[in-house]
Amino acid sequence: MESSSLLFVYGTLKRGLDNRYSRRLWSCADDLGAAATAGRLYRVGLYGALVDATVDGQLVHGQVARLHDVGLLTEMDRYEGSQYQRVLRRVVLEGGEVAHAWLYLYTGALAGARRIETGRWPLQ
Repeated sequence: MESSSLLFVYGTLKRGLDNRYSRRLWSCADDLGAAATAGRLYRVGLYGALVDATVDGQLVHGQVARLHDVGLLTEMDRYEGSQYQRVLRRVVLEGGEVAHAWLYLYTGALAGARRIETGRWPLQ
């Protein structure tokens, strides 16, 4: 598996959110700023759920963290749980730079989930 020190976050792990995993992540990472990736965003309970795009132009907006230690991904995997799969995807940073970053793709059921048309997690 390809190694990357970049992690794209789009929901509860975004910088500044008041939960222990967000605080843990950002205490061990550099903020590379805003970014976007192809996908659709849903609200599943209290959490954001990124799924693959079905048409061109569907984007999910978030932030990219450069991890000081990629071992932190193991902690983030536990936090995300079994309904999310960590995958390496193309992201475009705010300045137009393209990178490959890990992100958590939702693999659970979307029944009852609400689509967030803007692709932006509402808890900003």
